[in-house]
This record gives sequence, C-alpha cells and structure tokens, in this order.
Amino acid sequence: MSKTPTPFPELYSEEIQEIINRPPGWLLRSGMSLFFAVLSIFFASCWMIKYPDVIPATFTLVADNIPRSVIIRSDGKLQRILVRDGQYVNQRQMVAFMESTASHDQINLLEKNIQLLATYIEQGQWENVNGFSTDSYNMLGEIQGDFQAFAQNFVRLKTFLNSGYCIQKRSLLRNELADFKDLEQNIIEQLQLQRQDLILGKDEFKVQERLFGDRVISSLEYKKEKSKLLAREMPVKSLTASLIQNRSSQTAKRKEILELDNAIAESKANFRQELQTLQSSIELWKQRYVVLAPVAGTVSFAAPWQEQQHVAVDWELLTVEPPQSGFRGLVKLSQGSLGKVKEGQKVLVKLDGYPHQEFGSIEGILSKISTTPGRDSSYWGYVALPHQLETKYGRKLTYRSGLSGTAEVVTTDRRLIARLISTIRDGG
Repeated sequence: MSKTPTPFPELYSEEIQEIINRPPGWLLRSGMSLFFAVLSIFFASCWMIKYPDVIPATFTLVADNIPRSVIIRSDGKLQRILVRDGQYVNQRQMVAFMESTASHDQINLLEKNIQLLATYIEQGQWENVNGFSTDSYNMLGEIQGDFQAFAQNFVRLKTFLNSGYCIQKRSLLRNELADFKDLEQNIIEQLQLQRQDLILGKDEFKVQERLFGDRVISSLEYKKEKSKLLAREMPVKSLTASLIQNRSSQTAKRKEILELDNAIAESKANFRQELQTLQSSIELWKQRYVVLAPVAGTVSFAAPWQEQQHVAVDWELLTVEPPQSGFRGLVKLSQGSLGKVKEGQKVLVKLDGYPHQEFGSIEGILSKISTTPGRDSSYWGYVALPHQLETKYGRKLTYRSGLSGTAEVVTTDRRLIARLISTIRDGG
C-alpha cells in the first residue's frame, strides 16, 4: 500500500518543529501581558461607560381645559345657526336651533317671563303675578299642552287674588271674630257680677233658712226666699251657656278663616307646581331643539354645516375650546417599565404633526404617575411641558389639543458592566 504524500513537507522539518514546540520566552510573556492589558481596558471601559435606559411610550397632548363637544340631541334639520366658526361664546349661549313645530322666539320669551314669575313667588310678591299675560303664546308646539294646564291654573289663581272675594271674606271673618272676643269679655264681666250677687243671695238665704228652722218665719216666706235664690242662679247659668256658645262661635270662625287660608295656599301651591312643570317642559324642549354652548370659549365647527341641513342624533355639531391656561402630556406606560420610571425623569417627546427631523423633539419632565392601571392594565404618566412648547432646535410649536406622538422616558444611568452581568444572568 502506497504512502499518501504530505502537503507542505517543509513545515515538518526539524527546525520548524523545534520553534513550534519551544516558543521563545519573550513572545509568551508579551502575549500574556497584552491579553491582560486588553482585558483590563475592557473591564475599565465597562465600568466607566454608563448610559440610561430609554422607555418608549405613546404620547398625547391634552389641554388643562379640554374642548367640549356639542352633540345633536334629536333628528331633524338645522333651522338656524346663530354663531360663526371662531366666534367666542358664553356658557349656555344658544348656538343653533333645531327644526320644531314651536316658535323658538315665543318659547324664549315665555321662559324669561316664567323665570320672572318664579322670582316673584320666591320673594312672596304675589301681587306682581297679576301682571303676567297668557294671551300671546299660541305657537308653543310640543309644550302647548303643558302651557294650557298652566294657563288654566293661572286664571284660577288670578280669580282668587283679584276678585277680592277671599280677601273680603277673610276680613269679615276677622271682624266677626273680634266682635265675638269683645262679647266674650262682656259676658265674663257680667258673669263675675252675677256670681258675686249669687254669693250674697246664698248668704241671705242661709239666714232665712235658720229663721225658718227657729220657726221665726213661715213656710211661705221661706219658699219665697228660696225662689229668690233660684232666680239669682238663673243668670249665672244663662251667662255660662252664652260664654260657651261664644267660644264655640269663635272656634267656628277660626275654622272658616283656616279653611279660607288653606284654599288660598292650595291654589298657590297648585300654581307653583304647574309653574315648575312648565319650566321642566321648556328645559326638556330646549335640550332637544336648542343647541347650547356647554362652556365659554371659541367655537370650532365639526363640518361646514348649513341651515336646513338634516342632522342625526349623536352627531357632533361643533366643539367649544375654553381659554387655555396650559397643556400637558400623557404617556402610556406598560407594567414592565414601572420599576424603571419615576417622577422627575426627563421625557423626550416627538410629535407626529411636527416631524422631529425637521422641528426637533421637546423635552419635558415626568411629573406624576397614576396609582391605578387603566382598562388595558397600563399606567398613565403626566408630562410637564415647557410653556412656549419650544423644541431642541429652537422651534416654537403651536399647542393643539389631541396631538399625538411618541415619547422616550430617560431613566437612571446604568454602567455597561452591570448591563453585561444582567445579560449573562438572564441568559444563565
């Protein structure tokens, strides 16, 4: 069997083998020194180099006073638009009318007058109620029925207040009651006199009774004296009966006055109830057919609406943006990052509407972290932003509520060697 030829036979010469088997001492020492030097530099670098973790999060810009949406409450047509885009409105100012069978102007006038009536009643100025008229309200549409019930009750109340019957009757009853009280006093005085006279008569009769017992006077004379005593007792009994009857009459008069006062109070209570019912009907009607500004602020229409345009329930007609005192950012933090983030850390914000390559990023501070998670188990962080919203490129951006983007929460610096150890530990 033939031998396979060895490639590069010169490598197997005695000289080469001697060098390989017995390397020079200086080479070995230099190599080891270099290795340990490189290793030392590596570990020193790992110790010296440190940088923070960056926690990515979604970002939303929100206003301290968020814009309020104005939602359509009923299907129908926009009968009238009362404001223009960009106009400043006050709270509860009317901004639009929905189509209705009622006259908006009549209902607005009725509401003002009803409120005035309520003020008079609150202050007990019932005499001023008479100035209200129900004749000019004939186009109230959906609330016409409630108004008719109110009007009928109002007529009854005016009859009570204006006819003078109740007032005159009450005055007469008061006068009669006063007369009965005077008569009562007179009866009491007469009764006192008659009782004194009766006491005298009883004393006289006792004397006559002793004389009769001693047979000084006859039986006929004794009977005459007894008859005199009985005659003196009769006025006392009669006056006592008159006093009882007088007091009973006073009670009856007081009862009549009480019933009359109760009738007046009941009439006023019924009117007050009908007034409140009408106020509630007007409020419900306004909720459906009158669009009001929920807060004071600037109007921004959700679409180029036109009068007589059909709209549906729950459509957004416009938003009202209150005067802003400031904005802040919201970042959504996962539970896995909670151990690294804390209040006071720097946050770099990149808004989608302002590309950071052109405008730069905004630096904020993580001011607060929510204590309870949201529906998706994430936590919310609040980011304090610079007042002028100035980027690192010196560009000042315009605040617009609802702007979104990304954020990077810059955490505490960690050494490179600690990161390597964590990686090795996690891998092990």
